[in-house]
Amino acid sequence: MGLIRLLLAFAVFNSHFPTFEWSPLVNGHEAVLTFFAISGFYMALILDRSYRDARSFYWSRFLTLYPMYVLALVISLGLLTSLDVHSLTDRATLRAIVADPAAFLVMAWTSATTFGQELLFSLARTPGGGLHFTAYNHDALWADAPLIQAWSLSLEVTFYAMAPFLVRLRTRTLVGLVAASLALKFAVMASPLSGVIFFKRFYPLEFWLFAGGILAYRVHRRLPEGPRWYDYGLFLALAGLALVADGVPRPLLPFFLPTAALLSMPLVFRGFKRLRFDRFAGKISYPFYLLHYIAIALFETYADDPEGGQIAAVALTASIVVHFLFNPGIESLKTKLRRRHALLVPEDGAVLQPVSLP
Repeated sequence: MGLIRLLLAFAVFNSHFPTFEWSPLVNGHEAVLTFFAISGFYMALILDRSYRDARSFYWSRFLTLYPMYVLALVISLGLLTSLDVHSLTDRATLRAIVADPAAFLVMAWTSATTFGQELLFSLARTPGGGLHFTAYNHDALWADAPLIQAWSLSLEVTFYAMAPFLVRLRTRTLVGLVAASLALKFAVMASPLSGVIFFKRFYPLEFWLFAGGILAYRVHRRLPEGPRWYDYGLFLALAGLALVADGVPRPLLPFFLPTAALLSMPLVFRGFKRLRFDRFAGKISYPFYLLHYIAIALFETYADDPEGGQIAAVALTASIVVHFLFNPGIESLKTKLRRRHALLVPEDGAVLQPVSLP
């Protein structure tokens, strides 16, 4: 699913700097929802194949996400404080946030840990100091965050904390939890709360995506080994759906592409799991997701007429450089974790070879 993940990262970029006007490419928010479904699949895979205990799994996730996140955070803060470069805020606003204890505490915590960063869309600064809840995001703190797109990491981290326990649940229990999450989402969408921004990034409403990914992995485990020609056909279909997903009726947007990914993932993964280029594309999708807004801010500040293709190329190049700077050390540490904790001997006695995982 590496190429699909990279395509979704480009969709997020396109939402922040419209570039691909020739196609109704999936909206950035729905692209992130599809990321959640893929994340559920991969975490079930990792916990099944590589890690015996929750502690080693948590360390693996920390090594995968946090070092690159800190790099992007430092770059963004450095550009904002030194050159006043940011797409949506400025240095004066940052000073005002630092001077407001409540705003500073919330911004510092969510930026340092990512946890709770989705709440920035629902909190706004009160003129006399302090914070208040807002139903709409026009004046909320999210626009002043160093890495605006990092809110999704908060939901990912919440899922990671639960994943070692979720993968042990019976399938029928997971199906029940998926149904409950969807029922809650439908209820909110049909109520007067549907326009409240808080519920656009509320973890219980999106839980069905993560749990659905776990179920998709269980389907994959039951498939015969070896790729089939239709695995690649499904990949082309899923990529094609991503290119037109924003054209579906608005009420279907949160479900259309994520559901298509959940249904096709077991077969698409089987077809592509041994392809190094696909794994490489998946690995650079994360630094691209982190760095693309920084590239946009730089071009908007210093280029007279910035073009999306140029910005995307710069962001992609930076992502590849960051990948090669970080990946060797991260993979070395993760390999040590796998060697200490991976389940290398299955029930049939055959020796499993450690696989390269995201």
